[in-house]
Amino acid sequence: MELIIKLDDKNYNLNFDKNIILFGKNNLYKNKFINELMSSLTKNKNNILINGKVFNTNDFNIININEETDFSNEFKFTKNNALRQLIYNDISKKINENKIIEYTNEIFDIIDEKINNLLDKKINKKSDNNISFEIEIPNINSIIDKFTNIYIDDMLLTDNKISKSMKRKLLYQLYFLDIKKLSSKPTIVIINNFDVYLNSDEIIKLLNDINSLSNNNCHFILSSCNNIFEYINLKYYNIYKITNKVISINEINNAIKTFLIKNEYKNNNTNIEFNEFYNNNEYLISEEEISNIKNLLFNIKPYTINKILNSDDIKLVLSKPNNINQDYIICQNNKEKELFNEICLLFIDHKENI
Repeated sequence: MELIIKLDDKNYNLNFDKNIILFGKNNLYKNKFINELMSSLTKNKNNILINGKVFNTNDFNIININEETDFSNEFKFTKNNALRQLIYNDISKKINENKIIEYTNEIFDIIDEKINNLLDKKINKKSDNNISFEIEIPNINSIIDKFTNIYIDDMLLTDNKISKSMKRKLLYQLYFLDIKKLSSKPTIVIINNFDVYLNSDEIIKLLNDINSLSNNNCHFILSSCNNIFEYINLKYYNIYKITNKVISINEINNAIKTFLIKNEYKNNNTNIEFNEFYNNNEYLISEEEISNIKNLLFNIKPYTINKILNSDDIKLVLSKPNNINQDYIICQNNKEKELFNEICLLFIDHKENI
């Protein structure tokens, strides 16, 4: 599946046969690109094509989560939030709401029990934390607007002792349970800065959860500015870097090819220009040779690759600088430095060698 988005009169192609992770510093252009992507997928703006057809929100389930998504609102039992859609809709099919109004006190106990049973079944047994309900209804009219107090590990939802990471994990669990029920049409889940507030173990678990949910009918678009490349299984993800352009991680193949041909160029002592030498000799560089070097970089140097994905100004050095005023990569030797120089020329708008 191919997704094309038009932004500032330019078309950007994203390969959507897998999930997508967008890397890069949280600069103005990256934020603009992601905000436009989210806006275009949640509204019919006619600037997105999927497989050559104009995108229509009615043909997809679109779930948009960002770092500002209000956890407390989503975990309240109000009319349109995720928790109500997940739990209350199931209950309302089994219970006559007129009888709830008529026999309030009797029915409240039943609802309380049913909700907590559903929570135990759907969330608590899969979570490290325990979510429970305590029904407090001052009058019948408040059933929908203010249905419950929610506790997480015996702490009231509004308690400041509940950490941001805990709230974030529970928010994902809530949405992901809902995703499993969406099978009538394709689902696209957009999560901006998906790893915010999470430590490395939590990020790894989240990525594995996303991997298990992903299929031909459910795709994720994630963004990150953290060093998580080493946790990513490329079987499930297409990687892009956003600077003032959108660059696929596969462009690293061209950098490796240029590096290999430059080495041949230096060894040949030829008088012809490099571009001519490149055109005459690029056929000598096999895809297997390029792939072997790329796999070596991804497996041995994932942290370095991640630095390149999230930096817009970087130094290539052979040892740790005495004065550190920007990010840097320590190369083992000059050959490695030359290789990373070619990669940086493609992926970084400005880099400095010392």
